[in-house]
Amino acid sequence: MNLRFVVPALGLVALSVTAASAQEIAQGVTLDGYVDTIATATTNDSGSSNSTPSTTDFSSEAVLKVGWSLADGKVNSLVSVRTGNDQGSLGLAEAYASVKATPEMTVSAGKSYGPFGYYSGYATGLTTVNYALTVNMYTVNPVGVWLAYAPNEKITVTGILADGYTSQAGGSALNGAYKVNGAANKANKPGTVSPGLDVVFNPSDELSLNVEGFLDPAAGVDGSVYYGSFNIQYKKDAILAAAEVLYQINQGGGRTTNDKQSSLSWAAFVTYTLPADAPMAGAVTGQLSQYKPGETASTDRDSMTKAQLALLTNPFAVSQFGLNYELFYIMDDKRNNLDNKSLDTFGFAIEGLFVIP
Repeated sequence: MNLRFVVPALGLVALSVTAASAQEIAQGVTLDGYVDTIATATTNDSGSSNSTPSTTDFSSEAVLKVGWSLADGKVNSLVSVRTGNDQGSLGLAEAYASVKATPEMTVSAGKSYGPFGYYSGYATGLTTVNYALTVNMYTVNPVGVWLAYAPNEKITVTGILADGYTSQAGGSALNGAYKVNGAANKANKPGTVSPGLDVVFNPSDELSLNVEGFLDPAAGVDGSVYYGSFNIQYKKDAILAAAEVLYQINQGGGRTTNDKQSSLSWAAFVTYTLPADAPMAGAVTGQLSQYKPGETASTDRDSMTKAQLALLTNPFAVSQFGLNYELFYIMDDKRNNLDNKSLDTFGFAIEGLFVIP
């Protein structure tokens, strides 16, 4: 669903064509973006002499968006560029246009993160510093065409045709980083398109339910990739709670061509916005997630579990700056060392999020 919701205490809005945080720089033209800097310290323990040592790392990401609107808002376009994980590259993240064909129907085409997955592709749409483990199963930002139909305020149905949703055979895990690059598997298997469906149902102002799925033909090791997910959000007053479950099948992903490989991931969090009389505006989030990739009839499923406790603050009472903190713990059962023991990681992160005013 990629809700790109507002963090109430901070007033930080995830960036979109019609985002409230976008600044109009000319008639119908808006500029938006941010700089996100994170310092992370970790200590690792597996009871093995082969353990990865403790680390201290710095990372920085920048996003710049330009959007424009025509025909009284019936036509909208957006271009977004962002830096990559190596901090030295700049790539095209999104480039698409939307036409409101009828009051109920919007047709869009181009490159977008798409609707699959709950968490926003941008740091301004999160209530934690780092992502949940479910993003390891998120799609790449596909290129295609999608049609959104909203007959009323309670339901929206989006149908999609794209070049592909998985970045390589069986998909790729990014260790908690959101996918930026486009689908690469079609370079070797051209001539196929991937259908997808996203249904959002809002039975009340507080509750939102979302069912998603897609088929990526010829993207698996020996066949197709099938994906289905469900997420739910509840928001009332100072409480925001959400959860999602994702399941994926890769045909022929095991040791034989008939051995299907299945992956499962889930996440849940609760965010509490601090009261107005608190010493500093902010929000506290507790989040738990798990990722179980690659189970086949021939192998057992490994797993990774992550727990996060984050505090998002607004020290200068301006919505364009957030100073955020996070404690996290990761238990990795992937047997990453010679002694065949699980790896426990404890970490602390500090984030400075600077949004274009």
